[in-house]
Amino acid sequence: NPACMTVGREKSERKRLSFRKFPDLVPYKIILTARIFLRVINMGCSSSKACASTINFDLNSETRKNLENLQGLTRARNNTLQIAAEVLPRKYMNRYPSFSRAPPGGELRQLEGKFDDLLSECENVLPTFRQTLINIVEAAGLVPDEIAVWDGKEVMLTPETPYKSLTIGPLKSRERCDEKVANEYDGDYSRLVDIVRASIVVADEDQLILVAEALQDLDIVRLKNRFKEPVFTGYCDALYNVKIDGIICEVQLHVSAIVAYKEESHHYYGFFRSFFAGNVPACKNRIDMLERCIDPNADLQTALEEMLKTDDEYLIRGMCVLVYEMGDWYLCEVLCRRMCEIDPDELACKNNMAVALNKQGKYVQAEALYRQCWEVQKKTLGEDHPETLYSLNGMAVVLFRQGNYVQAEALHRQCWEVQKKTLGEHHPETLHSLNGMANALSCQGNNVQAEALHRQCWEVRKKTLGEDHPKTLISLNNMAVALSRQGNYVQAEALHRQCWEVQKKTLGEDHPVTLRSLNGMAVALFRQGNYVQAEALHRQCWEVQKKTLGEHHPETLHSLNGMANALSSQGNYVQAEALHQQCWEVRKKTLGEDHPETLISLNN
Repeated sequence: NPACMTVGREKSERKRLSFRKFPDLVPYKIILTARIFLRVINMGCSSSKACASTINFDLNSETRKNLENLQGLTRARNNTLQIAAEVLPRKYMNRYPSFSRAPPGGELRQLEGKFDDLLSECENVLPTFRQTLINIVEAAGLVPDEIAVWDGKEVMLTPETPYKSLTIGPLKSRERCDEKVANEYDGDYSRLVDIVRASIVVADEDQLILVAEALQDLDIVRLKNRFKEPVFTGYCDALYNVKIDGIICEVQLHVSAIVAYKEESHHYYGFFRSFFAGNVPACKNRIDMLERCIDPNADLQTALEEMLKTDDEYLIRGMCVLVYEMGDWYLCEVLCRRMCEIDPDELACKNNMAVALNKQGKYVQAEALYRQCWEVQKKTLGEDHPETLYSLNGMAVVLFRQGNYVQAEALHRQCWEVQKKTLGEHHPETLHSLNGMANALSCQGNNVQAEALHRQCWEVRKKTLGEDHPKTLISLNNMAVALSRQGNYVQAEALHRQCWEVQKKTLGEDHPVTLRSLNGMAVALFRQGNYVQAEALHRQCWEVQKKTLGEHHPETLHSLNGMANALSSQGNYVQAEALHQQCWEVRKKTLGEDHPETLISLNN
């Protein structure tokens, strides 16, 4: 019972909410629209007229955790800003404005772009960097190895290690560099300007200015005065990038009274960092939105109830985009429902809700919404309009998930034929439709044809996006499934493993797409008779998916089914029967008695 082919999911590109970003990979990219609405006669409420929410919700563990983190971020920010307001170095803030010597519209870059060579150069410059900063700290009247203290207590860098007046950090690890380059720098290692880094902690503004004056003798290529423009958690410091022997290094200046409160805010910085990337105004807008939406001191039920009372559709839309990026599909669904209450005729809200429902495995509900949007768009925009095809493609995906492979193939093919003519064969939307058509063909047993189409997608994406791009890897993973279904298990295992190794670094080990590759590898191993190893990998996926997707999610059940197969092949029939029974009972309720996957469980 090999894995169903993945349709794929990409990280949402953050765009200003006043513009629309048509999804690159339907249906997992959320539609961000402003006032480009398709309206019929407004029979419900609008944002100009109060509309009370009637939404009932039941908080699951993931949504509880996310709301707690949003509350914690707001609370930590308020606490940090309150402390900072008492000790802000106002003379420093006005004397040393932020600047950058990067090219206009560009980024700071190292001269070396190959990571191994860059790392070697950073290792060589580290002794000079250390001695240079020792000289600067001593010139400012500080003792480099003296423990930083605030209010009679040591200021802690980690739970075990205190800050010193000068703390030279270890070189940034290869794992963290790979992650940062993949997620933030589009694969460009030359943008790593903090491999060599250090922190200087001062007690007051006079010491801060003395250190800043001593730093002026260095080749400063950028200063971020975050005392004046704090990071989204409220934390304030000054971040210098200096060039030493041709290598750009990082030096952070902290005030002990503020850094003493960093521990609480740093937890939320790590959790939310990728969601607050971008320029200062964009971050400020998102922070303002949180402060208006999130009561940091209310219980979770009340906090969400209060959030849903607002009639401000842009506020709800902004929160919906944030939780979409966080991957909380239930909360995304709840917020989309509220948007539909505020403006019942906005098709984008319904399409967004269909995305959230699909991600939760609620395929029948998702199909109904996609079909509703498609019917309206056919009449108002025409059958070949991109938005009409978006809804049709979404409908094809959820039909595929319900086991209607012939119908799904026909709808994907219909989209693909139009998109080839209007967008071109290599356009992302066209390739998405081709990918969906190949998935449907594979599930009908046409695996040779499916492999050829997935290979076609993969070749184009390799050239246009790069070998390690998430979409390219989706095509490669799908090709591996088609190969596995033809009995080419060794080759399939190798391709699944190739995808998994890259996705671990770029998306994280627990990401749903990473787990699909791992599950595919488990299936290929099972088919080669490696039952113990297959069981272990399926179990690894299942344990994570139970927590992140829920016990009844189709992908969680797929892992459980694979684990049961492996146990059965090892002779553990009683345990295997119990797990297959568990799968069958859930699939009967969620997919229906005659769904192919339900029948597979019954057969197993």
